Parts: sequence; C-alpha cells; structure tokens
Amino acid sequence: MIHGSCACGRIQYKTQAQPLAVTFCHCITCQRVAGGPFLPFVGFPTSAIEWTQQPDMWQAGDIAERGYCKQCGSAISMRYFHEADRIGLTLGTLVGAQHALPPVGAHIYLKDKAPYFTLSNDGAERFDEFSPGFRDQIEQWKADQQKE
Repeated sequence: MIHGSCACGRIQYKTQAQPLAVTFCHCITCQRVAGGPFLPFVGFPTSAIEWTQQPDMWQAGDIAERGYCKQCGSAISMRYFHEADRIGLTLGTLVGAQHALPPVGAHIYLKDKAPYFTLSNDGAERFDEFSPGFRDQIEQWKADQQKE
C-alpha cells in the first residue's frame, strides 16, 4: 500500500497500484510550484488512487491540470489532458513509500534547468522538453481538440 498527503493532512490518498514511472520536471512552472530546482512526480493509473478529498485544481496551461491543497499550498498532482488515465503524484507527498519506487526514468524540460542546480549522473533519460513520443501525443490531442 502506498499512501500520502498534503502537508496539513486535509487531502490524503492511497493506492495498491504499482508505480509506473518517476519523472523529474525542470520546467519553470514546476520550479515555481516546488520552490526549488525541479518537481519530482511518480505516475499511477488515475483510477487506482483513492482520495479522502479531491485536490483543488489549477490549470497553468492548456495541456494539464495540477492538484494542490488550498489550505496548506502543497503541490499534490498533475494530470495531462491527453492521458486522463494516468496521474503524476508529487514525490514529496508520499509517506514512507520511496523504497517501493522505480529509479528516476527521465528528466524533462532541461532547457529550463535552474543554473544553480547540478544534475547528477543517475542514468535517467534527459530531454530538453518532453520526450519526442510524449510531445507527439500532446500535439495529436491538441489537433483532435480543434476538430471538435
């Protein structure tokens, strides 16, 4: 069982699902939300997450929404609109589950990497923006949205 919560405990979640992937996002928005050089996420099937209360939602752009706690300000999740069946939970909200996580799979948006941060040689894939396949999925989703 993996579980977690925001800093104040108002929003909690749990899942029995296996983590899908760990990604560190270095984009400017994630830096601002995290208050640091990147925001780490672990992916899960959206339907496998049980919430005590749904996170408050914020949409920073046209491709995703972010979950947070309006009481304590914790960043909790991110979900891309083109893959509604998958959600990224912020690693800092997990409680004692780090041992059950896969290694970091990718660093994304390295074009925005904070200049004061030195990236370790962790073996993860590295991308200036999204991986090419993920970017293609977003572009296809946008094209489909314009047709509707």
